[in-house]
Amino acid sequence: MQLSKFISIVLHPVFMPLLALHLTLGALHSIREISQYLNYIYGIVICCTIILPLMSIFFLIKRGRVSSLEMSNHNERSLPLFITVIWMSLGFYMLNSVLFYATILKAELIGAILIILIAAIISKFWKISLHLLGIGGVVGVFIALQIIQGGVLYLLLLFILFSGILGVARIDQKAHNHAQVYVGFLLGVCIELATLLIY
Repeated sequence: MQLSKFISIVLHPVFMPLLALHLTLGALHSIREISQYLNYIYGIVICCTIILPLMSIFFLIKRGRVSSLEMSNHNERSLPLFITVIWMSLGFYMLNSVLFYATILKAELIGAILIILIAAIISKFWKISLHLLGIGGVVGVFIALQIIQGGVLYLLLLFILFSGILGVARIDQKAHNHAQVYVGFLLGVCIELATLLIY
């Protein structure tokens, strides 16, 4: 398998909400209040950000509404993304009361939903990089955490590095041009950063 293809699969945007949640839980200073709900939280996030969205995309592929899992044509991305927003909003609703003591996690999920919603709107007109939107959101989370409580600088620097590698991989695959990669990353960073700091 081509290295750039492998990087794109490992750092696929569908995994970013779960990855950000897991790393944030490890970095939070106060996790005891929700420790008894961790299995429930992980289960809902996995179902509503990975399993159900992927099942929806496969259904759309079978119906001929989407050509492939990669959704290389930006015109066919909006519907799957809007459906993903619905699934993630359902997940947020189910976690809302559980995350009462973990507002950072609530803000993360809101930011992720906003990123996908904005991506769905932009994709009607332009092929923004969903990969860089996703990993940019993770970077935005760690910038916010570093500002709020500190102690995550190593994660922030690591994901900035991963973002650069992923951006090069997407351009190498000719999946996106430089503008689509840069705008995707910066938009993802700004949305999550603003959401966490404001919320």
